Amino acid sequence: MIHLRHILHPIQSARSLYRRVVVQRIAEHHARSIRRGQQERCWCGGELLPFKWHVSYGVCAECGCYVNQCPPLPEELKRIYSFETYWHTRQKMRGFPAIEHRSVNDRSDGRVDYWLGLIERYGPSSGRVIEIGCAHGVLLAELKSLGYECIGVEPDKRTANWTSRNMGLDVRSGFFPGINLPNCNLFLAFDVLEHSLKPEVFMKSAAQLLSPGGIIIVQVPIERYDYDHPFKTRPDFFDDLEHIFLFTDRSIKKLATLANLEIISLEDSIHTLGQICVLRKE
Repeated sequence: MIHLRHILHPIQSARSLYRRVVVQRIAEHHARSIRRGQQERCWCGGELLPFKWHVSYGVCAECGCYVNQCPPLPEELKRIYSFETYWHTRQKMRGFPAIEHRSVNDRSDGRVDYWLGLIERYGPSSGRVIEIGCAHGVLLAELKSLGYECIGVEPDKRTANWTSRNMGLDVRSGFFPGINLPNCNLFLAFDVLEHSLKPEVFMKSAAQLLSPGGIIIVQVPIERYDYDHPFKTRPDFFDDLEHIFLFTDRSIKKLATLANLEIISLEDSIHTLGQICVLRKE
């Protein structure tokens, strides 16, 4: 006996494939329209050496950072991280859910519980938390329920308003550090630092916001396994539209020294999502 679902299955599959192809083409067209600049040296001032695995990146001779040599111009960032482009088109292209369904994804894959565990282990038990790139706000909502005072930051105003309205959070729009924020006890940035055009300014500004004894927890791609082919389990880290710097332990230590921060831990990581840096302000 032939059921309707047997007939519809290939039709639905074809429609799904068509949607993916359309989304891919829209994303590729958008990427091609983004104006690019030139990055001739690393954030630390080091000379860039050729990198055989990706034509867009060079390797810093000083700190080992992988540096995007054709980053988007600063004025193009609003287009890249807009509500529709970033949280819908680019997420769908990668096979990830849009922002409306991302909370469920981030809970189910364990990252929210992992982050909460990190904060319980290293962070203060109370106080003010600032999260840069808070996205859908699920982590801040959990921290708010535990009694923390929470402030989130998203570069796009529509995204910030969506998260504020749906999660009941104080979410402010703008590109950190170009935004007015109060001091905090805990500063969080998960999957953000690699997007920063000036990571040294980012970390110095984060340190300035911290009260004495305050903690910074950053999740970022760090190549610490000395692979002949860096990030071989995550080649998508070499995304020259979004990722400006991919780090090494040596480059993270340089950033910490520059920002007068003490490294508490460089040992943690979650699956292949990125490595964890925990730092403290004296």
